[in-house]
Amino acid sequence: MKLFSTLLFALLVTFSSFSQSHKEEITKNAETYYEYMTNQNFDGVLDYMYPKVFDTASKEQMKAGMEQMFNSPDMKIEFVSNTVTDVTDKMEVENITYAAIFYNSKMRMTFISEKDKSEEEQKSFLEFMEGIMKTQFGETNVTSDLKTVSLLINMDANMFAIKDPKYDGWKFIGNDDTMKELVNSIIPESVRTALLKEKK
Repeated sequence: MKLFSTLLFALLVTFSSFSQSHKEEITKNAETYYEYMTNQNFDGVLDYMYPKVFDTASKEQMKAGMEQMFNSPDMKIEFVSNTVTDVTDKMEVENITYAAIFYNSKMRMTFISEKDKSEEEQKSFLEFMEGIMKTQFGETNVTSDLKTVSLLINMDANMFAIKDPKYDGWKFIGNDDTMKELVNSIIPESVRTALLKEKK
């Protein structure tokens, strides 16, 4: 009985360490991914994306879209912070391993096109944009700064980490409404349900 208890304890410790190991690895990779995003290293960001994402749009097209969005002469977008808050246990289906990553992101949008306008015009524009963003991100998650003509957006989101033997290391795919159809075609429903349920 004592031997059985010792073996069981050893197995539980090993499993716990193994489980923790994948969470630490995913967190480390996600932090690098977010750092690339913050520094606008789009090649680095794309290297971390699950390659099947590029079946709908090529790497070149996605990079061009990112550059256009982040280098707009009218609006500056910058990430203030991206923090991993949780990584779920992993799940393997047909030799592909999945996990869900939950994170908090803070993003600033500065409206360059409004800088030279009157304070009244700036205020009116900010109020308009703030209303639109609050509809999308929630009433308490958007604040405005008239001095810098900017909005600060706070959002809690999640994405999937995928370890596919066809590719090197963990890859990521965002999980939001704009990606829903693509995510559903890549991540099995049983996996999506099980992993996202862990956080509820």
